[in-house]
Amino acid sequence: MKELNRSVIGTTTGPQTFEYTWRDCAIYALGVGAGPDEMEYLDEDGLKVIPSFGVVPYWGTFGINPPRAIPTPINCTMGLDRQGSLHMAHKLVLHKPIDPMGGKLTFEDSVVELYDRGPGKGCVMRTDLSAYDEKGEKVFSNIGDTLFAVYQAPDSPPFPKSSTVIPERAPDYVCPDYIAPNQNLLYRMSGDTNRLHVDQKEAHKQGFDRPIMQGLCSFGYACRMAVRELIPHAPERMTSMEAQFRSPLFPDTKVELHIWKVQDGLAYFRMLAPEKKQIVLEKGCFMWK
Repeated sequence: MKELNRSVIGTTTGPQTFEYTWRDCAIYALGVGAGPDEMEYLDEDGLKVIPSFGVVPYWGTFGINPPRAIPTPINCTMGLDRQGSLHMAHKLVLHKPIDPMGGKLTFEDSVVELYDRGPGKGCVMRTDLSAYDEKGEKVFSNIGDTLFAVYQAPDSPPFPKSSTVIPERAPDYVCPDYIAPNQNLLYRMSGDTNRLHVDQKEAHKQGFDRPIMQGLCSFGYACRMAVRELIPHAPERMTSMEAQFRSPLFPDTKVELHIWKVQDGLAYFRMLAPEKKQIVLEKGCFMWK
């Protein structure tokens, strides 16, 4: 296998900006399944933001300067062999509520750690994209874990296990929803223009019979549904959310979010595609104040 040296830690995109308006928040809400019964995310009069809107700069193109032609988080700019690579886990931390009416945020995407998964199992690169408002106050942070299957990372620590342990009991909430046939196209309007999610030839090239859903769209669905059950009409109370990506999700699919409330302010979750008997998101953790 190839080797990835720990000297890559600290590699950064340099400062970038992300500008958005209330329309972008509403378009994002449509992209993660909000409908007529969730007008608080769609009507500019009294608008609220689905907190997972904070993932948009991580894997997106719109509103970003210097401009991106395609989504380019820091791990996509380093010239690495991406054979077998995948975005395996994501954590979003909200340091303050996102302004629903828009703003200009400054962010920088940096490599913060490398983990070795053992002989023949590849390594994981952890990155941090944190965004600040025009007052210099931190708004949100994205911590992304990407598997690089063809690399080892000598002298790196082992990949840490998740502290989330799903209880061995029935979930407290079972929330059904639906990924529409055009959901990948709707979510694409928020900037994830990766060809895998729209182009049949690219899907075939990567081993799928048709385009798959964006992983962070599944993440956004889970966020919207968890807010609805745990902190209804108060998305600004969410402080963090994380999950592991397990199975690709296709448009035109029924999904369920299973939620276990562990204590006040803490819940674990799992997203499934029940008709396909697949786990889509695993080891989910949702926190609020």
